[in-house]
Amino acid sequence: MQDKVLIIEDTRSFALLLQKLLTESLGIDSDIAYSMKEAEDLLQTRATNYFASIVDLNLPDAHKGEAADLVVTKKIPALVFTSTNDQALKEDLWERGIADYASKSGTHSLEYISWIVNRIRKNRDVEVLVVDDSIVACKTMAKLLKTQRYQVHVAKSGSEALKTLYANPNICVAVLDGFMDEMDGFELSALMREKHSRETLEIIGVSSQGGRTLSAQFMKAGANDFLIKPFIPEEFLCRINHAVDRVESYKKLKELNQTKNQLLGTAAHDIRGPVGAIKTAADYIISREPSEERRQTLIKMIQTSSSGLLELLSDLLDVSAIESGEVKLKLTNEDFSKMVVERNSLYKAEAEAKDITITTAIADNVVLKCDGVKLRQVIDNLLTNAIKYSPTDGSIEIKLYNDGNEIVFSVGDSGPGVAEEEQSDLFTPFKVLSSRATGGEKTTGLGLTIANNVVQAHEGEIKYEQSSFGGAQFSVRLPRRK
Repeated sequence: MQDKVLIIEDTRSFALLLQKLLTESLGIDSDIAYSMKEAEDLLQTRATNYFASIVDLNLPDAHKGEAADLVVTKKIPALVFTSTNDQALKEDLWERGIADYASKSGTHSLEYISWIVNRIRKNRDVEVLVVDDSIVACKTMAKLLKTQRYQVHVAKSGSEALKTLYANPNICVAVLDGFMDEMDGFELSALMREKHSRETLEIIGVSSQGGRTLSAQFMKAGANDFLIKPFIPEEFLCRINHAVDRVESYKKLKELNQTKNQLLGTAAHDIRGPVGAIKTAADYIISREPSEERRQTLIKMIQTSSSGLLELLSDLLDVSAIESGEVKLKLTNEDFSKMVVERNSLYKAEAEAKDITITTAIADNVVLKCDGVKLRQVIDNLLTNAIKYSPTDGSIEIKLYNDGNEIVFSVGDSGPGVAEEEQSDLFTPFKVLSSRATGGEKTTGLGLTIANNVVQAHEGEIKYEQSSFGGAQFSVRLPRRK
């Protein structure tokens, strides 16, 4: 599995800085080789672990870029990152098949290396279409794109390009030659634009012919960008990379907009019922002078509906605040055992109303440095979910125990569990799964998201598995903080 980066750098402090940058900014693991010999040893046994390599040109035992050649022969994208800034050398390295070249020239160069490493990691799932009636041109562009791990489709005519695009709807960038025999790039660009917007398909025109107005002609035909042949590899790849970035940014914004609309729809749906009940009850009290018994029933309805609204509002605010990073944990020493017992007793009546049996195995005096308010939310969400989804005469099992430097808290129920295909969506905001509450209880799809966010903020983990009763079991592992 190619999930790591190989750093070949003889300056120890700089190599460690790169390693820290990749870990903290991208969550990418890396290995360091401080010499050509160390790089050879690592690649001999671990070459398949690396999706990219950051290579310094001048090593104690390799002064002419031999480390870059070594990485290229292993078919690993080589990102040359060096203080040498010689144009002739750069051109030679591009001929030798490197993936990119950057000079060590300050903070921005580090940011660029981080960005291009992440780009190459993602490019393994990015599809690009190259259209040119010159076989040599097609091969040249495809070869460059493959050095950065793009999935490349090649078409030698406009009609072939349209068929390829139709058969591969995930293509997000198309590179079109301006002058082709059957159909030129301008006509092809216009036809592509009939079904693909600028935001979902970036079109880059290329040509070695035509005058100064050629770029404008391409743009007016629907292209996003234009390059004059012959282009240098750096410029070509930069244009492609930024085009893919724009498509991905649009996709992300579209997803965020859908989440926002879902949020508004969920809120509107869940708010309408309680507000309607409050208004109906208030109108009845004001206009009909009900009996005292009826009056108390209506007041109780108002109280219950108001509580439901406050709970929904609290959930919405919790999700927004935690996901934006605004919530800070207030850490104190808490007896987690007492917290679990306390929350269990709070919901005991709800369980008894459904004839649900709760069994507990709670270790005494499990003290933890944590945010007690937030962790009570986690306990509440897991307990109420277990009660919601357990059938009448069902069973719930609560456990709390020490496991080395961690504590484990779990709640298992005898409900329907979660279908395997839906388990990946368990902690997604507003995702209401196919399982239904057995007593008709409502759910916003936020409880598990909040629980997961709180547990992660405590540097812990929450996971789903099947309970001993055949239903759902959620287990929370929390490290003991010092």
